[in-house]
Amino acid sequence: MDLDLGLVADFLVLLQERHYGRAAGRLHLTSSALTKRIQRLEGQLGVVLVERGPAGVFAVTSAGRRFAIAAEPLIAQAGAARDSARTTPARCTLRVGVPAGVGVLLSHADMTGIAREVRLGFPEARLVRQAIALPALTRCLLERQVDVLWTMASVRHLDVDSFPLAMTSARIGVVAARHPLADAETMHVEDFSEYPILYNPAAADEWMNQFWLEDVRPRREARLVEIEAGSHTHVLRQTTESTAVITTFAEMAPLLGSGLRAVTLTGAAPVIFHVARRRTDRRGAVHALVKAFQALGTRPL
Repeated sequence: MDLDLGLVADFLVLLQERHYGRAAGRLHLTSSALTKRIQRLEGQLGVVLVERGPAGVFAVTSAGRRFAIAAEPLIAQAGAARDSARTTPARCTLRVGVPAGVGVLLSHADMTGIAREVRLGFPEARLVRQAIALPALTRCLLERQVDVLWTMASVRHLDVDSFPLAMTSARIGVVAARHPLADAETMHVEDFSEYPILYNPAAADEWMNQFWLEDVRPRREARLVEIEAGSHTHVLRQTTESTAVITTFAEMAPLLGSGLRAVTLTGAAPVIFHVARRRTDRRGAVHALVKAFQALGTRPL
């Protein structure tokens, strides 16, 4: 027969009170009902736990003392297990960093799908998207501003792990509406690279290189025009007022204002997106979030 933990708990109360009447009152039972419950426990165990005396007085047998010593932690563990089951898990907020101004590329449908995958194993998880200024893309993880970073390149730091995704984007050129290339709908990327290109030195090289076309020609041959910009929106605004050019994601073309023109670049390698986390972050929810990004599948943005 299975051991009834309710009977065990009653037995421990009886030992604490040392009297049937007092124990019964504490348990909201009659003395006879408590007597029957202790007898049922003895029947389950196959031993005598107490020797009854007159007027509710009793003596604990040696078997009863041994059982009480083992039963106290058993009841404590059962109570802890019950409380754990009844407790609502604390909400786990996971912050997803995205480069400021390009968050539109990570769609609401993407975020919904990622959140759904994470919640399969961590139902209490909640995802929050956080825009990160371009110069802060590397340190945002190290300073714990975000838990993971979704971005357009691998993070080059010993304390960060980066994982390439199947998400890619073609690169396009963007020029001011009055620029000589404004009517050039298509150009080879090597020809486009000969023009002065806006460059933000405050951003890490891994973020900037592919946008000033380092993969096309060496840096010493690049004609870089330094600017200060905290977001992609700031870069576009400065392009409107400049004779220099920039490159960006093809998906941004429909979003350009009247002061800008898109130029399709042939021969340009696509941008490969990555997701990164702190190397020492062992939380299961963070690992699940990385895997959810990786599960988005092969597709261009």
